[in-house]
Amino acid sequence: MFIKIQYIGFFHSYGFNITRMVRELDEKVAVSLLLIGSLVLGLVGGVACSLFVTNPGAIGQDGQDGSDGLPGPAGPSGPAGPQGEPGATGPQGEVGPQGLQGLPGANGVNSVLQIVQTSNSTIQNTVGFAAMQWFDVAVVDSSMTVPISVQQGSKLLVVFSASIRLEAAGSLLARIVLDDNVNSTVCVTSVGSQSGGTFQSHIEFLSGSLGSGVHVVDLQLLRESGSPILLDRTLTISEITG
Repeated sequence: MFIKIQYIGFFHSYGFNITRMVRELDEKVAVSLLLIGSLVLGLVGGVACSLFVTNPGAIGQDGQDGSDGLPGPAGPSGPAGPQGEPGATGPQGEVGPQGLQGLPGANGVNSVLQIVQTSNSTIQNTVGFAAMQWFDVAVVDSSMTVPISVQQGSKLLVVFSASIRLEAAGSLLARIVLDDNVNSTVCVTSVGSQSGGTFQSHIEFLSGSLGSGVHVVDLQLLRESGSPILLDRTLTISEITG
């Protein structure tokens, strides 16, 4: 009886050890399976990633261009550049009309003591004056009569210039009068057609030696035909001694 109990106790002790060994073996197997499963999943994931990276999909279409941005503010002005070379000299202009004749001289000893000039730009129609009759311009323009005081032996150089408009065939005559004496030649401005136009009239007169005192210079006109119109006019008087 004593021996049998011992045998049974030993058997139970041995059986307990076997059960423990089996349990430990199961745990090791489970850990091994878990490790193997993790390695397999990692390998599968790596292969999938490798396939995704090495085999990209088709390239999509380009997107539409964005709208232009607003222009930026203007930058500061740069420094001035160097001055360019001067251009070539242009062609010479046309020669203008000859000027008025200068004052006469006598062996280089003549001198001008004074010059008096009067001008008027008012328009004066001569149609109201009788044709073929001389009249003093002072009747309509007092500036065309000039008194001037001179020294003994002086001479007077008188110059008259005017613009005259002839609207049709016509003519206008002009002359210079000194002290109620007709001393100058007659200047005739005329046109012989219906076209008309504006013409320049110019006349000069140099007197002889005069006594000292006041002398009067007048301008006279004569309407020969048509209706001449007197425009800008100038009367210049110079006292010359020598």
